[in-house]
Amino acid sequence: MFDYTHDHAQSQEILRLILVELNSLNLPPNPIFFTLLYERALKRDASLNKDLDDAINSQDGLTSDRAQEIFDTHLLNGAIKEMSKAQNTLLRIIRNVMMQMLSTGNEFSNYAVSLGDFARKIDRSDSVQDLRLLTAELIEDSRTVERSSLETSDRLTNAGDQITKLKEELEAARRDARTDPLTGLPNRRGLNDLIQQKINEFIQTKTEFCLILADIDHFKRINDSYGHLVGDKILRFVARTLMSNIKGQDTVIRFGGEEFAILLPDTRYEGGLIVAQHLRQKISAARLRLAESGRNLGGLTISLGVACVGFNDTPDTLLRRSDDALLMAKSEGRDRVMGIPVKMSSDDSTEIL
Repeated sequence: MFDYTHDHAQSQEILRLILVELNSLNLPPNPIFFTLLYERALKRDASLNKDLDDAINSQDGLTSDRAQEIFDTHLLNGAIKEMSKAQNTLLRIIRNVMMQMLSTGNEFSNYAVSLGDFARKIDRSDSVQDLRLLTAELIEDSRTVERSSLETSDRLTNAGDQITKLKEELEAARRDARTDPLTGLPNRRGLNDLIQQKINEFIQTKTEFCLILADIDHFKRINDSYGHLVGDKILRFVARTLMSNIKGQDTVIRFGGEEFAILLPDTRYEGGLIVAQHLRQKISAARLRLAESGRNLGGLTISLGVACVGFNDTPDTLLRRSDDALLMAKSEGRDRVMGIPVKMSSDDSTEIL
């Protein structure tokens, strides 16, 4: 899954074609659009190419939502299919090992019977010739069991190696399904599940948590001025800065486009505002310069919206409140933090400000 092991010349040519097409379609080279067009250039999935062409030629064009749908259907679900395939292979290995163990058990059972017969015959025999024949039979039975044991040992070792390899493939497929390829951060796919988990904990323990949505200010202007490849570098810089300025169980997630989500467990509303201000200041204090050319890009700012969990929240309502706070920060002039407090008692009689 996601095999892009091409040589330098091939990759450069594909990159050139993709950038030309992105420009002609007026699309940003975010990971979703870029990966879809890369796959189309490889011409290895006719169904993906058809869906992509249909979307591009439609009245609305290739929108972000349609691109995400095509990505999930043809690529992300492919990773999930790989997991299912690996699981089926694992079950087959286990069944084969079990059958081999049962077979080996029969070998040992037969050997035990042979030993019993040998003991009884020896007890009744006084002939040296008979003893020689009985001993030869027992030696042959012993060698049969030995060969079977060695074969079983080899098969068990081979099965262990296959299981280890399958485990690695499963872990890689799971990472592909939930990881943003550009920044290496978790992607939005698992965010709702994570928020729901924290909501369940909050209902049981009353342990509050905050959700921050952060958006890079004037990101389109950055792409238009410096190009999408520089835009990707900006996204990676913001991801690194956010990651290096959180702690404990805090989680940074690539929410989509130039937006990031930061989940702060065991954090009250006021604490969420403090963390958001700290992150904003860290970004705005940086001065950016391109490593290759030495060109100075100047400063960068982000806007952040903060919301804390409430008793009646679902993942959607908490996300909506964080997004509303982010929109407030943008409308107030950007490079700032805004929050929307929530009533915390189940009877809505008190409010944390």
